[in-house]
Amino acid sequence: MRQQKAFTLVELLVVISIIALLISLLLPSLAKARKDSLSTVCLSNLRELGQATIEYSDANSGTMIPYGWDFPFYGTTGADAAQYNLGWTRLLAPYLSGQRVPYLPGTQEDSEPRSVLAIMTCPSTTNLPNIPGSWGPGSATAAWRQWNADGSDPQGGWIGSYGFNGWAYSGNHGQGLFGYICQNLSSYQANQGVRNYFWTKSTINSSVPLIGDCVWEDGFPLWNDPVPTGLTGDAMSNMPSSTFQAGVGTGMMGMFCINRHSMAVNFVFADGHGEHVPLGDLWKLRWTPNWQAKNVVVNGN
Repeated sequence: MRQQKAFTLVELLVVISIIALLISLLLPSLAKARKDSLSTVCLSNLRELGQATIEYSDANSGTMIPYGWDFPFYGTTGADAAQYNLGWTRLLAPYLSGQRVPYLPGTQEDSEPRSVLAIMTCPSTTNLPNIPGSWGPGSATAAWRQWNADGSDPQGGWIGSYGFNGWAYSGNHGQGLFGYICQNLSSYQANQGVRNYFWTKSTINSSVPLIGDCVWEDGFPLWNDPVPTGLTGDAMSNMPSSTFQAGVGTGMMGMFCINRHSMAVNFVFADGHGEHVPLGDLWKLRWTPNWQAKNVVVNGN
């Protein structure tokens, strides 16, 4: 009778070693492919947001999204009525959901539909456990939670991980955009009038970054903003002060300059096209009409 040949222990160990070696060689490639696929989904989200912005503008006589659109919150009356702010996320939501955005039960506070949440958040970020209380900034790997009616109800704060280029906002509705954001701007940017920082519907063009990866729902970068000391974006010092004075925090570019996609972030531009932007190139984008481009080196830190 013919004896069946079996693998020896040495042969089995050799096979196992070869498999382990192949896995070790493949894992970095698989991890990179996964990151690339998440970045692709992120770019797709941003293109949808860009298209929604264009549709909003077309439906509103060519004007851009306002900084804020306030109205009295449900059940409040008089001069001291609580104000509920409709920022760009809520104003674009009807163009993303294909249906009327519902109110939270018993209120006139918009509820964020799941379909909108999926577009408002980059798939490279987590979007729930990291956010303390009813609002808070995000980071390179975590989404932010936007304000709500009274700042106390976590169910009302919308979640997202993209930020609007504040210099592309249109005239305000109920909020003093130029006074609130820029009350000290002209004093430390010599010979640069405050309104020269803002795009108008006649000047905004395909070179203007509109919405991109960010730790908050908007930001107002300046060309002399320094490279942040860290690229995680999770420090509260990245958040703006209410007066935007020189030397406060790390500069608003720090809100966009985050290591979310392998030392790069994604952006959609005013004409609806998307781009993968290396972090150093953020200082070359035309954030404002009077932007002064710089060559900046951003190292992974």
